[in-house]
Amino acid sequence: MKFIKVLSVLSIVLNVFTVNAQTFSDYKWEGDMPKAPAIPGAFVNEDAVIFKSETFSQSIFTGSFPEIDQLATYKTYEHLVFLKEDALKDYKQLSIPKFSGRIGDFVQVKFVDVRIRKKDGRVIDLKIRDLPQAQLKEGDELYEERDDNYIYDIKDLEVGDEMERVTVIESKFPDQGRIVNLYANYPVLDASYIISVSNTVKLNGRVYNGMPQPTIADRGESRNYTWRMQNLKAVPEANSAGTIFTKSLEYFVYELNLDGFRMEAAAFKVSNFSDLIMQYVSDFMEPRIRNKKKYKDFYTNLFTNGAKEFSKTDITTLTKIEKAYIFCAFMAKEMKNSGRLEDFERSEGIEYFLTNKKADYSNLMSIYRDFFESNQFEFYLAVGKSRFNGDFDVEYVSSTQIASYLFVFKDEAGNTYTVVPGDGLNELPSSLCATKCLMKNVADPKSKLQSIEFGDDALKSPDNKRNRRAEIQISENGDATIKSTLTLTGLYATEGKGFWVNAMKEDSLSFRLQRSLKNRFKDKEVTVNAVTVKKHEIVAPFDFQIEYNVTVKGLFDLKDGQMSIKGSDWLGHITRWINNAKKRSLDYHNAFSGVDIEEFILVFPYAVTLENAADLGKSTDNEFASYKMTVQQIKDNTIRLQSRYAVKQLMVPAAKATVQQTVNESLEKVSDSRWNFKKK
Repeated sequence: MKFIKVLSVLSIVLNVFTVNAQTFSDYKWEGDMPKAPAIPGAFVNEDAVIFKSETFSQSIFTGSFPEIDQLATYKTYEHLVFLKEDALKDYKQLSIPKFSGRIGDFVQVKFVDVRIRKKDGRVIDLKIRDLPQAQLKEGDELYEERDDNYIYDIKDLEVGDEMERVTVIESKFPDQGRIVNLYANYPVLDASYIISVSNTVKLNGRVYNGMPQPTIADRGESRNYTWRMQNLKAVPEANSAGTIFTKSLEYFVYELNLDGFRMEAAAFKVSNFSDLIMQYVSDFMEPRIRNKKKYKDFYTNLFTNGAKEFSKTDITTLTKIEKAYIFCAFMAKEMKNSGRLEDFERSEGIEYFLTNKKADYSNLMSIYRDFFESNQFEFYLAVGKSRFNGDFDVEYVSSTQIASYLFVFKDEAGNTYTVVPGDGLNELPSSLCATKCLMKNVADPKSKLQSIEFGDDALKSPDNKRNRRAEIQISENGDATIKSTLTLTGLYATEGKGFWVNAMKEDSLSFRLQRSLKNRFKDKEVTVNAVTVKKHEIVAPFDFQIEYNVTVKGLFDLKDGQMSIKGSDWLGHITRWINNAKKRSLDYHNAFSGVDIEEFILVFPYAVTLENAADLGKSTDNEFASYKMTVQQIKDNTIRLQSRYAVKQLMVPAAKATVQQTVNESLEKVSDSRWNFKKK
């Protein structure tokens, strides 16, 4: 990381969005820049030391349960000193997302400011918008972000300088709780996390692994909770992907309880996870049928058409699992999740949503519940916790621990199946594999809480494959027509098909593909000629395949008798980048093992050679992963490139992190390079 990136807190909530345009103002500092404290001897040889790190969040809630609006303000503050040149590289550029479009309606960067104290004692308050825009060139770390972020240069930063920086963000995305540790990229002398909530909102929290209890202070109509630690060592990987910090670091979990916004008092007190599940059922899973004939006709037609796949004409002969297959196929392939409903839709019954093939989350869950109940299944509502957040603490009754809701059901023979709403039969995200989920028979509120364990077989399955094959016909002016097929199986399908499935349900495949390719091929004119989902299976290995034909003008750059493309424009491997590999203290956990292959057949209008074939055609292979680029001259005018990236093991000990990282770095070199094709 060679830049300051704002959103250090909000990135936990908003890490899935693409951003484009926004405004912000300078912050009004409260007093002079604080005096630097003495640095403990244990940290004097570090690259930098953070004197103070503080996160402050405050929310305003409106509405009535369960449709509550939240306006949250997040303020992050940091005061640090640079002790070595290496740390300066992380702070010489300031990158601020440009929020626009739908995301811009929900998130705003309100203030960004930086103050610097030079070694001679001068304090410089930078005016961010007056800073020079970074002049980025191909290969720079932030080059690919230049269209989506404001990127500024911070000049004349030196060893010995202190920096004070603050960011304030407003968000309308709901944040009722999270899991937090206070560790950072550099040692922190004083770290704190403060939540201010109104007295209407109750905060339910718990500390782990020696994390100090929060201090609580009443502030009139609100209450402040402050978690604080001092003299923390640097753990750059603490909050990065692949880390399970709950195994060794101090941390806390909190949840905001919004029962005070209910129109009526809760029907019962929630004292355990069994109660919590039943409260969720009461809030979000109460089926409502307005038109029984319409409801009956829908299922009659659904099962009549679906029975043909099992060579049956009488729907009364369908088994439970056959009915489940037909129903889940419809929900996975045709039912859209529409977010909030229109006002007139809120009183509709589930038959309305079934026939219109769209539903908000509550009606979606109600539809699943109704299906199992009306077809006399033994079924359970289960709650799952991500394996990257550790095991369930059943004594801490909190929805913050819940990553997924899913259904567990049985057929006539007692065989057990699962379905995550919208997914296939027995299809689980990798985060729920190798975990124990809690579940309850919601048909019987007095039933005992049970559990179900999922093994790690899917994480290690040979079915985990991603294969993209593209044939590219190239014209003399650098235009190209791409015929591409993307095939996903196993967990690559489970976790990679969502973008395409949602587009298919919304009849926007062409639009979304064009937008995706324009984002990849910056400044190029992209025309989608055809795009089709060829496979979408809801049983293992969950085969998914999409084909498309697109034309890209000026795809290949022309210079001095050569055609060239950037590797990063082509390679889209799902990499497992390991943060802080050289100094890592925490083990790294791969999401799953598998093979990811990208193959390109490039057909030129004349005979060519790949000038840097020797540099590209290298391989790295070890016990944890492998990468290989193969270059093959098929004909004088045709070159085949195959890029193969594989992950072999689930867990990488901290001491071996650099071993897997050498594979990632090998891929990065190929991706960062230009592929130069010279006319013979």
